[in-house]
Amino acid sequence: MDAETLVGQQIGQYRIKKHIARGGMADVYLAEDVDLQRPAAIKVMLAALAADAEFVQRFQREARTVAQLNHPNIVQVYNIGMTPENRPYIAGVY
Repeated sequence: MDAETLVGQQIGQYRIKKHIARGGMADVYLAEDVDLQRPAAIKVMLAALAADAEFVQRFQREARTVAQLNHPNIVQVYNIGMTPENRPYIAGVY
């Protein structure tokens, strides 16, 4: 799936505005939290990995771990969820 495919779509309460980067496990997007009217960063697992339950568990474990941390250099996690295509995502401070 092309990273730009999600641009313009809404995932949960987040409207995807722009693709920012791609890593080994996920794409990162700039989004707007339409409910709270604030910017957010959305990390969406790559489609090829989302079919692997082990990778999904690892991604969710990462979200839970990071959500427990409080440091100026670590993104604050807002929430986690699944895209309509069954890809897990992490939403956090932008």
